[in-house]
Amino acid sequence: MYVYFEKKMVRKTREESENTKMLILKSALDCFYEKGFSCTTFEDIASRINLTKGAVYWHFKNKAELLAEMIHHRAEENHRQEGQIQTRPGNLSDLRIFFAHAAEFIEHNPEAQKFIFFTLFQIEWSDNIYNQVEKKVGKLHDFHFKIIKHALSMAKKNKEIGADTDIKTISILIVGLWRGLINTYICKELKFNLSQTFLTGFDRIIEEIKI
Repeated sequence: MYVYFEKKMVRKTREESENTKMLILKSALDCFYEKGFSCTTFEDIASRINLTKGAVYWHFKNKAELLAEMIHHRAEENHRQEGQIQTRPGNLSDLRIFFAHAAEFIEHNPEAQKFIFFTLFQIEWSDNIYNQVEKKVGKLHDFHFKIIKHALSMAKKNKEIGADTDIKTISILIVGLWRGLINTYICKELKFNLSQTFLTGFDRIIEEIKI
């Protein structure tokens, strides 16, 4: 009975700790978005959710570590949402559906837009910050490139696209289209439908390599 109670308490403590950590990450994103990364302090983050500065330091040694965890958490959440349709698209149709879903997720998710805007325009990237983030999220950087390359490789194998298709170059073109449109969309310089615009460009690229 005592062992069961002890395990239950440990599990509860872990859940509470994880919940607090998620609150800190959300508060940090709000603060970073409003004040910028360099101007935000742990005290700002803590006071926003009625915690002590020490409670934030208990979870994160410094802002770079907090930033790395935030990017890792947000990137994984975005990828989970994107992957609800198809985690590894195996053909051109699946790939098109994947990106349509990903674009719609960004269009209808203010938190995702806030996160993207912050990481693009409100961080002063030093070597120290970049290296800490790289250790945490390095494998996520080429996420889209990998799934595009895989889908194109399968399409070539199934003779959907020409045998002489340069898969690496086409993958770079699609990733560049995707990231460029997201940057423009997030900046709100132009009003446009992200999913429709991306798919128009995607279809034109694919049309050139179809058999």
